[in-house]
Amino acid sequence: MSAAARMIIDSVDDLARRFSDFGDGTPRYDKLYEAYARLALKPGSAVLIFAPNGVEFLLHWIAALANGYVPCAIPPSAKTSFVAELRKSLKIAAIVGPHLNPALYQAKQSSAIGTLNSVVCDLIPPPYEPFDVLILTTGTSGSQTACVHTVESLACNAIMTNRTLNITAADRQLCVLPMYHSYGLVTQSIGSMLSGCELKIDGPPFNANRFADLIRKERISICGVTPTIARDLLRKGTVLPDLRSMSIGGDRMSPEDVTSLLGKPFINELYITYGLTEAGPRVSVLPAHIAPVEAYDSVGMAFSGVFTRIDAPDADGVGQLLVKTPSVCRRKVGENLPRQPFTSDGFLETGDLFTKDAAGYLRYVARKTDILIVKGEKLNVRSIDAVAELHPDIEFARTTAGDMNSLVTRLWAKDDKTLDLDEIRVFVKSSLRLHEVPDKFIQERNAVFHK
Repeated sequence: MSAAARMIIDSVDDLARRFSDFGDGTPRYDKLYEAYARLALKPGSAVLIFAPNGVEFLLHWIAALANGYVPCAIPPSAKTSFVAELRKSLKIAAIVGPHLNPALYQAKQSSAIGTLNSVVCDLIPPPYEPFDVLILTTGTSGSQTACVHTVESLACNAIMTNRTLNITAADRQLCVLPMYHSYGLVTQSIGSMLSGCELKIDGPPFNANRFADLIRKERISICGVTPTIARDLLRKGTVLPDLRSMSIGGDRMSPEDVTSLLGKPFINELYITYGLTEAGPRVSVLPAHIAPVEAYDSVGMAFSGVFTRIDAPDADGVGQLLVKTPSVCRRKVGENLPRQPFTSDGFLETGDLFTKDAAGYLRYVARKTDILIVKGEKLNVRSIDAVAELHPDIEFARTTAGDMNSLVTRLWAKDDKTLDLDEIRVFVKSSLRLHEVPDKFIQERNAVFHK
């Protein structure tokens, strides 16, 4: 067993003291470990785990790992059809979650593991190795693909993040982000295991007033949020208790939003970060509280030990960002993957377009797939989304190419409101050039949003 795996597994004895949530209690780890052992899976077998944010989820994750299995966390709201497809695509041997019907997964029976149930689906030769970890990719890479990390690569990214953001055992961290994504799992959960800090687990869904109350009541010193949450706090004028540190990652932050956050007296240190599932949720950072104003539109510089370059830059210096880091995944898996995203000299192809200035500041431009030629015109669909998201009723917008050389924008409403799509069209048309106006708007309901 690797040193990193041993550190994480050994941290279980201390989790009851340092980690807490708002549930009614958690099962004993030794009972979970024994229940996973009784599944009698082959070493390297993959296990899907879907459970709400909480200490029990982490204990399941560690118990699976300690048995030599390969944990793969998925959304607790995942539908049966999604799980069935994922099982096939990732060659899953067992599924652990609430209220499982064995017949839906071609299994004969289920057994209890903690407050969850388990079904063994298939005992095929496992395609993974003990102490591998599967982390689902975001919607930009396809919903049935995952990155195969080692425990070492995840621990490496967590340690780099702790060091760069000055997270120590003296901190109290709040996790309100989904723990099935690398941000909540690696940066916050594994990071807290390794730093020795205390971790309070909540959410999702996110609520600004509850967020402020928790920071006050739990005496939180550090937290990590997404740009969407940060903008929600700004829009609502939420006043937080004093925080030593807030980090933001997962999407682009505007210089104006960075300036507004820095103007809040309750944030002492503000870190803008960039990362991706394949490389680890943190590979670059802008310590905005000490950075020059002209860098507010960047994601800072690469972590120490991480190397970056811009591939095939155009006349404006825009090209694909390549990253070489010790926290990179081993490979990607899933059906219909065209190729592995690695160069011959060991750099990861991020799929993101960036510029890099002489000082080393990295500035995000767009996903490669966001640059489209529609009706003979080159456009960035994310700029269309940004305009749509200015509408007071819209939480998220995602524009893609449709049939017959058209543009389609899918919309997620705030508070499940019913959107007036004709009014939305008029709203975006006032700020876009004619060829940028989507041909069709669709409101998404009861759907999961992926960046």
